[in-house]
Amino acid sequence: MERAILYFPDFFTGKTLFPWSELLAEQFPIRRAHINDIGAIYEVIRENPMEVLPRSYQDILRNFDRFVVYDDGDIKGVISFQVMPVFDIDNPDFAVEIVSFSVRRIFQGKGIGKALLAHMVDMVSEMEPHRIIVLTFYPDFFRKHGFTETSKEKLYQKIYQGCLNCTKYRSPLTCPEVAMEMVLRR
Repeated sequence: MERAILYFPDFFTGKTLFPWSELLAEQFPIRRAHINDIGAIYEVIRENPMEVLPRSYQDILRNFDRFVVYDDGDIKGVISFQVMPVFDIDNPDFAVEIVSFSVRRIFQGKGIGKALLAHMVDMVSEMEPHRIIVLTFYPDFFRKHGFTETSKEKLYQKIYQGCLNCTKYRSPLTCPEVAMEMVLRR
């Protein structure tokens, strides 16, 4: 199976040069999280409470191995993933959700989020899921990076896994976040 990779276009010729993640890795210090990053990850997520669901320190500790961080001596952005449950074993829909995607406010708009997302898409694609999903308040950002809008009703795994326990909105279907997906294979 071919990995889903975000490519960098040459704006003069229109030709694809090389994967985003390779280009961005040269410019941005992105790495897997270390256990001693947990406090910084916690603070970066808390800095964007309207856009990112809070996570407890203990939850981050239990799942720190799923985080990627932008670290240039100070952690300025984080992103993580979770594997969604499968309800139909005979016809599984293997989906991975991008979660806890947050960049410190003063560093937004500088390419950190783009670099983190490209890295995460490459990393998750190696797991060979059918699709990558995300619920977001920023659909245009994800659309620019290969995601398409989908119906929340098609995200039963997500609704079951997390939305039912959300304290921000009364019903998962009235939440203003936009459901998006990147289909990798059928």
